[in-house]
Amino acid sequence: TQQQQNNDGMEDDDMDEEGEARSVEAVGFCPAAVPGTGGWCATGGSDGVLKVWNTSVASGGAAAQMRQRCVRPVPDGDGGGRAAGVTRLRWHGTLPLVICSYSDGAVSVWDARDGRLATAFNGGN
Repeated sequence: TQQQQNNDGMEDDDMDEEGEARSVEAVGFCPAAVPGTGGWCATGGSDGVLKVWNTSVASGGAAAQMRQRCVRPVPDGDGGGRAAGVTRLRWHGTLPLVICSYSDGAVSVWDARDGRLATAFNGGN
């Protein structure tokens, strides 16, 4: 595992306690026009995981609450089973959907309410 030093001078690997990459590559806040999603945001990581957060619970120094963890199935024949990283994400303007692009050219549309994959487009298809 690759090691790096954090601001305290202590060594820290690049994985969190669940073994996921700590690198956030994309962030997006849900538009106010989407009903029932006040304070939601999404993050996409180099590990290919899209996370939906409720930031409205974060008060008095409390951390935001993760609502959904969306993992795209790794396509067959991808050369080792490693997930492609998230490159960009964008919220739909009026629906609780997050459109996410990946480093392998794929695009996925996720329902932020339940973490369900609504639709997917694979690179070259």
